[in-house]
Amino acid sequence: MASEQLDLSGLPLTAPLKSRNTLRYADVAVTATANEFNGVYRNKTYHPADFLNTLDRALAAGVEKVMLTGMSLSDVPVNLAIAQSHPDQCFVTIGVHPYHAAELDAGGPGYLEKLAESIRDALALAPCPVAAFGELGLDYDRLNHAPKDVQVRAFKAQLDLFVQNEWKLPLFLHCRAAFDDFVEVIMPYLEQLPRRGLVHSFVGSVAQMNKLVELGFDISVNGFSFQNRESLDMVAAIPLERLQIETDAPWGEIRSGSEVAKRYLVNAPPLPPSKKRDKWDAACMVKERNESCTIERVAYVVAGLKDITVDEVAEAAWRNSTTMFGLGLVDEDR
Repeated sequence: MASEQLDLSGLPLTAPLKSRNTLRYADVAVTATANEFNGVYRNKTYHPADFLNTLDRALAAGVEKVMLTGMSLSDVPVNLAIAQSHPDQCFVTIGVHPYHAAELDAGGPGYLEKLAESIRDALALAPCPVAAFGELGLDYDRLNHAPKDVQVRAFKAQLDLFVQNEWKLPLFLHCRAAFDDFVEVIMPYLEQLPRRGLVHSFVGSVAQMNKLVELGFDISVNGFSFQNRESLDMVAAIPLERLQIETDAPWGEIRSGSEVAKRYLVNAPPLPPSKKRDKWDAACMVKERNESCTIERVAYVVAGLKDITVDEVAEAAWRNSTTMFGLGLVDEDR
């Protein structure tokens, strides 16, 4: 893992102190439909589906709100069922991730209409579980899922759909190794995106982050944002009023042996017990699989990089996430 050999020279040396307060968190990016939460790893089934168990551990760790990321149309019924079974804790995004851009591209107008219908139906539910439109954007790191031109068409098609329907939702955005094209695509739509949105799981430079903030977007970070020096400097520079945090579970684990963990997690509370996937226990985490109860570790690393308290990070992220997405606390006219 790249973070094992990171050069942290010039970054703050002191680990944040353990908070004396009970902190609350909103994990704004979790993929509940991922194979790992169904017990499947590298096409082999090791244990029963256990996502609901992770929600109990999350709540015990102060994660009062969890956003379930929509990757494609097939995710909608699964995520809605979870949100409706946990209406105070779970909320959904609905959209098409760039990994699934080929589905939208091949499906054409019919696919887009089904997407719109899914959103309209979900918005009509009471209480409304919809937090954002997305995940949409560009990812040029994994072009095996969809080539650049297909991703760009899917991104534009979804932005057009969003604007045409005048949904009063923030966007849940993805930008990986595609910064210039991402900005070029979204710029013409800015005036029609009054609630802007969040660029989640961001990995990039200080200059790129500053540009996104200038355009009106919040930035969310997780373990992936701590894996190279450029992104560490970027995290340290995010204005608190634009910061959100997430786990991106089941991925994005901050490994205990990484340099950022050894420096900044010294005073972080211990995680729940874990077992290997082939020794699965419903009461335990699965080793090497991330979940929402670890989000405090993200807050500690961010606090360390910024040389501030974990309370300041947690309070700012909570305020920014609940203000943008509502999450059952802010009553928005959608």
